[in-house]
Amino acid sequence: MTPKGKLGDASRRADGSAGAGVKAKLNADLNADVKRIDAFAFARLGKSAHGTIALVRLARVVDGLPEQPPGEAGLVTWSVQGEEGKTGLLLGQPILRLNVQANPVVVCQRCNAPFAYPVDSEVVLQLVKSEDDLDDDHSFADQGDDDDDEDDEGVGRDSVSQLPEKVVGSHHFDLLAQIEDELILSIPYVPKHDVCPGAQAKTSEAPEEEPAVKRPSPFAVLEQLKHKD
Repeated sequence: MTPKGKLGDASRRADGSAGAGVKAKLNADLNADVKRIDAFAFARLGKSAHGTIALVRLARVVDGLPEQPPGEAGLVTWSVQGEEGKTGLLLGQPILRLNVQANPVVVCQRCNAPFAYPVDSEVVLQLVKSEDDLDDDHSFADQGDDDDDEDDEGVGRDSVSQLPEKVVGSHHFDLLAQIEDELILSIPYVPKHDVCPGAQAKTSEAPEEEPAVKRPSPFAVLEQLKHKD
């Protein structure tokens, strides 16, 4: 079998773009095994993929959580789009746009009742080659100041205010672990209902307070005593 990295390079057209058949095959390979991808080739070829996975398969996510529902309610839906930055500070940089949706069951820390917490998270990942590059920000903030006078039209999603999260990419990138990380970060450490079940009922069932008896002003009492004299 031809290695994936060589397959992408050998199958590019004269204009540098990847053939539709190549993309389809690579995407099929990815869907067959979501765990590992060639992250740099994925970004360079502009590939995309999507799928679902059961929450119960993500051991780090469900650790400490109540039992997750079976079937569709217990699925994580994910999608990933590879690209190279086209504008601004990310020009030519390999990028993965990852979207994760799920409804993990958590326990409300206010009323102690379980409930489904909706997660719909999108993160932009900039691929770097080593851990040393994670701390190398290339003075992005300073570079951004130079662009203050430019038109905002060219900034788009690659603006300084939306700098991506840097991750170490590889030819065996663990996409499943990245999906799991994103879910963990999206679930609050102290989950709570917006309004706990029964809270409104308790409020409506509470007896109405009787209006407080208005006490007479002490000055009015003194005035009445004067008239009696």
